[in-house]
Amino acid sequence: MSYPPATERKKCSATSVRALHSWFRILLVCLIFFSAGLRAQAQDAVGTVSGVVVNTWNGSPVSTVIVTVRGTTLAVQTDASGRYELKNVPVGEQVLRFSKSGYASAVVTDVRVLLGQTTSVNGNLRPEFFDMEEFEVTAEEFAEQTEKIMFEKQQAGQMIDAIGSEQFSKLGAGDAGQIVSRVSGVSVVGGKYAVVRGLSDRYTRTLLNGVEVPSADPYRMSPQLDLFPSAMIDHISVSKTFTPDQPGGTGGGTIDITTKSFPEKPFVKATVGQSYNPNSNLKDNFLADPKSSMSMFSFPSGPKLLKPDLYGLTEQTRPKPPGPSPRRETQDGANTRAGQAKATQGLLQDLGPANFAGVSKESPLNTSVDASGGTTIPVFDRSLGVFAGINYKRNFNLIEDGIVRRYNPEGSPDILGHETRGNINTDYGANVNLGYALAPQHQLGFNFMLAHSTDEEARHAHYNSVEGREDTLEKWQIRYTDREIFNYQINGHHEVPILADAKLDWIVGIANTSQSEPDNRFMNYFVSPAGQVQFGDSALPTPNLPARYFREIEDESLNYRVDWTQPLSFMPADSKLKTGFFSSSTSRDFREQFFSYSFNDLNGFNLNNPNTFLNDPAFLRYTPDYLGGFRTNYNFRRFVGNTFAAPYTASLDVTAGYLMADIGVTPWLRLIGGARLEETSMIIESSSGGSVIDQVDLLPSAGAVITLYTNLDLRLGYGETVGRPSFREKAPVGNFLPDSGVVAFGNPDLQMVSIKSYDVRLEWFPSPGDVISVGAFYKELERPIELYSRTLGDDVVTWINRTNGIAKVMGVEFEARKSLEFLTPEFKGLTMGANVTLIESSTKLSKSELSNKRDIDPTTPSSRPLGDQSPYIINLDMTYAHPTSGTTLAIGANLTGERLLIAKSQGPDIYEHPPMSLDASISQKFCKNWTARFAVKNILDPDFRQTYGSDFNGRIFQSYQRGRTFSTSLTVDF
Repeated sequence: MSYPPATERKKCSATSVRALHSWFRILLVCLIFFSAGLRAQAQDAVGTVSGVVVNTWNGSPVSTVIVTVRGTTLAVQTDASGRYELKNVPVGEQVLRFSKSGYASAVVTDVRVLLGQTTSVNGNLRPEFFDMEEFEVTAEEFAEQTEKIMFEKQQAGQMIDAIGSEQFSKLGAGDAGQIVSRVSGVSVVGGKYAVVRGLSDRYTRTLLNGVEVPSADPYRMSPQLDLFPSAMIDHISVSKTFTPDQPGGTGGGTIDITTKSFPEKPFVKATVGQSYNPNSNLKDNFLADPKSSMSMFSFPSGPKLLKPDLYGLTEQTRPKPPGPSPRRETQDGANTRAGQAKATQGLLQDLGPANFAGVSKESPLNTSVDASGGTTIPVFDRSLGVFAGINYKRNFNLIEDGIVRRYNPEGSPDILGHETRGNINTDYGANVNLGYALAPQHQLGFNFMLAHSTDEEARHAHYNSVEGREDTLEKWQIRYTDREIFNYQINGHHEVPILADAKLDWIVGIANTSQSEPDNRFMNYFVSPAGQVQFGDSALPTPNLPARYFREIEDESLNYRVDWTQPLSFMPADSKLKTGFFSSSTSRDFREQFFSYSFNDLNGFNLNNPNTFLNDPAFLRYTPDYLGGFRTNYNFRRFVGNTFAAPYTASLDVTAGYLMADIGVTPWLRLIGGARLEETSMIIESSSGGSVIDQVDLLPSAGAVITLYTNLDLRLGYGETVGRPSFREKAPVGNFLPDSGVVAFGNPDLQMVSIKSYDVRLEWFPSPGDVISVGAFYKELERPIELYSRTLGDDVVTWINRTNGIAKVMGVEFEARKSLEFLTPEFKGLTMGANVTLIESSTKLSKSELSNKRDIDPTTPSSRPLGDQSPYIINLDMTYAHPTSGTTLAIGANLTGERLLIAKSQGPDIYEHPPMSLDASISQKFCKNWTARFAVKNILDPDFRQTYGSDFNGRIFQSYQRGRTFSTSLTVDF
C-alpha cells in the first residue's frame, strides 16, 4: 500500500478547499456589485399592454394563453374571460407572442408602448385541426412547452430548474431518474435516487403533481425515480430553494413530477422499440434463475409469497434441534410444543425445494412499447378532458467478469475474485388523467398512476484468493424484487372574482407502495484443492449456510393540501398573500423472515449443478420422535435471534400550516417571505423495542427577485428546513442487506437534521427558450445522518448523526442554453446546453475516528466530504432540429465526480466513481405521422468503479463495465 507524501496530500486538499472558497466569495461579490451597477443604470421607462384573446373559429375567449414580450422575461396568462394585462413593458416598439397548446401561435409586431400608458392589443388564435394545411415554422416559433416552462420559472418565488418531455425525449431519457440527472446540480445514485447540490435523497422530497409519494425502499426516504417512466411525464421541475408552500423536509431540493394532462385536441400516439447491448443481448451464457422467462414479452410472477404464519415464528413455535431439552417440561407443555412444532413443520414443508444457483440461458433483445391517447369532449355543455397511457419495457443486463475485492484496513487483501451478474428488469404502468370544467372559474381533475417494476437477478462470484486459506470460495445468489406504486389524486382549482380574483387550489392523494422480495436465495461454500466442499464458515459476511430470505414492505399514505392565494390589488406589481394547510400520514408494515439449511450429509453435492443437491426433498423432511420433549431430525430451520427476524410497524404524520407574502415593492423589486409551522410525529414499534420522534419546527424563508433589465433577474434566497431519518434507519432492529451482503442495524437514537441554506443566482433570458445563469449556494447541516461501518470487515453497518460541529456544503452553478441561430441563419434549429456545478462539503471526524484512521494512514485529514456528495457535476447537450426535413440530432454527456459510499471507522472510506455517460440519437419524420429513431447509449463504455479512498486508481472494492446499447424505435402520432 502506498500513499502520496503527507505534505503533498495536505497541500492538495487545502488548495482544493481554498480554491472553492475563493470561487464562492468572488462570485458572490461580483454578483452583488454587478447587480448594483446594472440597477443604477436601469430605466423605469415602462408602460402597460392589455387585451383579450379569442378563438378565430367561433369568437369565444381563450383562457390560459401565454402572452410574452420578445427579448424580455415578461409573461402572463389570460384569465377565464381571455383577458390579460402585461405591466412594466419597456417603452418603444415591441413584439408580442400568443401561444397555447392546440392552437397555432400568433405573433403581433410593431406594438408601440408609451410611457405610463396602456396599449390595447387583442390576439386571435386559430385551432389546429388534423386536416389543416402544412406550414413552415418561422423564426418566432419555438416549442410551446419550453415557453411554458420558462414562464413558470420566471413566475416562481423560488429558484427552479425544469426539463420538459420535448427535451428529454430527444436525449433518450427513459425514466424520471435519467431525466433529473440532466438538471444542473443533480446527480442520481444507482439510477434511482437523486442527490441535489451534494445532499443525498434524504434531503430531497419527491412530489407527483404537487403531492408527496412515499418510498417502498426500506433504506431510502424518497421513492425510486426509475419507477416513473418518461412516457407518462410532461415535465419535471427541481426547486433548489425553500419557500413556505413547499414541504419542510428538504435541504437539497424538491422534485415535482408532473404527469401528462388531457389535450386540447384529440390524439393517439404509439411507440415500439428494441435495443441491443453486445454484453447482454443475444448471449447464450446469460446467468438467470432456472425459472426465469427469457421471452421479450413477459409479466414475471416470481416465487410465491411466504405464508403469514411463517412470518410469526417464535422461539416457542419453531422446531428444536436434536438433543434433550435443557429444562423439564410438563406433559401439557410438551403436548403444546409438539402441536406447535407439527404445525410449523407443515408450513416449512410447504415452502418446497428451490434453486440456489443460476444457469446459463439465451437472452433476447430488449423491448419497449408505450401508447397514449386523449381528447376533449363536451359533457353537460362543459369540457371533459381525457388522457390515458400505458407503457411496457423489458431489459436484459449481463455483467461478466466483474471485479470484487475486499481489503483490511492495513491494505492487505482479504478476498479477491470475479463476479457474473444477470438482471432481467420488467417495467409496466398506466396513467389516466381526467379534467372537467364545472364552470369557467372552476375545474376538477383526477389522476391515476400505476408503476410496477420487477428485477430478477442471478449472481455468481468466484474468489480465487481468500486470506488464510488455500480453498477457493463460490458465492451464489438468486433474487427477485417486485416494486409497485398505486397513486390516486383528485384536485380542484377555483377562482373567486368577487374576492379580488382570489384562487383556491386543493388536492388529495392516496398512495399505496410496496416492495416484495420473496424467496431470495444465498449459498456460499469453499472448495478445497481436492474438490471437497465445506459449508458453514463463520468468517463469511453473508449467510454461512444456504439460506432463503423473505421480505415484504407495504406503505399506505394519505396526503392533502389546500392553498389560498389572495391578490393584493391595493399593492403594486401583482402582490399577493398565500396561505395553506398540509397533512401527510404514512404507515408501514415491514415483515421479513430468514431461513437457513443445515447439512448432516454432503453426499451427492454436484459442483457442476449445485441445485441437484439442494432440491432433494429429503432435506425438508421432519420426523417427530416422542411427545416427552419433542425431537426432530430437521434440515431446514429458522435462523435464531432477533437480528434476522425483526418485523416492525411504523407511522409518520406530518402536519403543517404556512403563510407567505409575495410583494412587488417596485416594478423592479419583488420580495417573497414567510414561515411554515411543521409538526413531525414518527412512531416505530418492533419486538426489539420502539422509537419515537415528536417535534415541532418553525421554518422561515426569505427571498428577493431584482429585475435588473426586462430579461435579467437577480434572485436571493434564505431558508431553514429539516431532514428526517427513514423508518428503517431508526427502527431498533437488525436486517440482512441482500444487495450488499452486510447486516444493517437501525439506530433508535437518530435525531432530525436542521439545515440552513443561502442562495444567490443571476438569470439572463437573451431570447425565448434561452437562458444563461450563474449562482452560488451555501448550506449548514446540524447533525447530518450517514451510513457508517461498525466493523473492520465492513460487514455490519448502521446510521449515525454526525455531532462534531456543523457540516457545510457550498458550491457554484453555471447553466446555459442558447440557440446558435444568432451566429448565422444556417444554424437555425441548432441549440447547445451546458450546466456545471462545483461543490465542496465537509464534516469533521471525531477524535476516535481520526485516531483510528491515522494509525493506518498518518496523513488522514481531519475532515471529509458528506456521503453521496460529488465535487462536480457536468451536463452537456447539443440538439439540431432541421426546420423543414423533420430530422433531429441530439448528443448528451454527463460527468459526475466521485462520491462517498460508506464511511469507515478505520482505514480509507469507500467511494463510488460514476462512469461518464455519452449518448447520441437521430430521429426522422416521414409520411407526416411517423418518426423513426436510432440511438446509442454509453458510447465510451468506461468502468463503473468503487474504490477504497477517493482515487480512481486506488484499491478496487467493485468494478465492471455496462456495455454500449444500440436502440431503434418507431412512433406513429395521429
